[in-house]
Amino acid sequence: MRSTRSMYVAVAVLVLTMAVGSYVDIENDAMHARHLEINTGLERMVRLNQELTNMLLLAVLEQNTLRTASYDTVNADLESTIKTVSQLTRKLNLSEEMSALSDDHGKLHVTEEAALKLMRQERWSEAHGMLFADSYVLAKKVYEINSETAVGALTGELAKTVEYFDRMRRAAQATRIGALLLLLGWRYVLAPDAPGSRRAGPFARRDLGVHLVLEDKVRQRTAELETANRQLQALSATDGLTGLANRRKFDQEWEAEWQRASRQVLPLAVAMVDVDQFKAYNDHYGHQMGDLCLKIVAQTLGASVQRAGELVARYGGEEFAIVLPGLSGPEACAMLERVRVSVQALGLPHAKASVTGVVTVSIGVASCVPGPGQSSASLVQRADAAMYRAKNQGRNQVALAD
Repeated sequence: MRSTRSMYVAVAVLVLTMAVGSYVDIENDAMHARHLEINTGLERMVRLNQELTNMLLLAVLEQNTLRTASYDTVNADLESTIKTVSQLTRKLNLSEEMSALSDDHGKLHVTEEAALKLMRQERWSEAHGMLFADSYVLAKKVYEINSETAVGALTGELAKTVEYFDRMRRAAQATRIGALLLLLGWRYVLAPDAPGSRRAGPFARRDLGVHLVLEDKVRQRTAELETANRQLQALSATDGLTGLANRRKFDQEWEAEWQRASRQVLPLAVAMVDVDQFKAYNDHYGHQMGDLCLKIVAQTLGASVQRAGELVARYGGEEFAIVLPGLSGPEACAMLERVRVSVQALGLPHAKASVTGVVTVSIGVASCVPGPGQSSASLVQRADAAMYRAKNQGRNQVALAD
């Protein structure tokens, strides 16, 4: 009698866990589809916004209102996309990011509508001044950064959701296997002469089929878990504020590049980059604007690395590190001089700057061919010392280590 009750319990548990597994699979597929739709929407928002900006800038530069003929259509498409993405993200932890994006778009749209009105009145110089004003340029950069932040938050949310569903799935599978073992034990041990026991070939074949399906499911979910783990590893190596590699990632990659350069007898350069008078900037404009400044500078630095092995990382505070494999000192200095010019060209206002009135950076560079008796840490220290020398010599410059 007890064995019969055990069989009924096992069957009930088996049915329940199969239902849970089906629910998890359905929700998991829906979640992936929803996240894909959100990600597509975010990318579309960035593209449409850039299209609007290019349309207006070309119109004012060429003094040709025909360039803005499709402005209203593109803007309506953008607003519709923002609304759709906002609805899709209601159940996710992206409400703040989407609210920030919506506010940013609203501010940009007000300025663009005003500039468009001036262009239609052929007041070109006024429209030009409006679209090239620091406030509009800064608002555009804020929008771009908030878009990237939303994409990063979506990636993190996806990783957490995948992990949650995997835990549910593993628990259901473990319970299901236990129920199967209990059921098989009743069939083969507790009731060897019962119908469906060892002599019941069709039952055994059905059990084999169930096990094969379970093994296939386990392999599939294991692959999904590995993908989620890779996403989590990527997040753990990323600086939360700037989106660049963090100090931990820099240490790992720097050591790997040092060993590679040593084996191949190739030069390796490292640069230390510091935002000039950043404390004064923070004190004057506030920490929120300070964070925004770091994001914009980080975005500019990140755009400067393109070759394999190159890496930009947030080293700490307002200091960044750049790994440049294969470059001698002079070659690295030439490359980083272009970076310095790019940061200055951003034109981010800095009322407390003693040099240019805008945000600038000081950069120290060191390079060598790693050999016996040298250490990777010593080259970083030399670049850091060169960076401080650049500051002491007047800031907003690149200095090469001795």
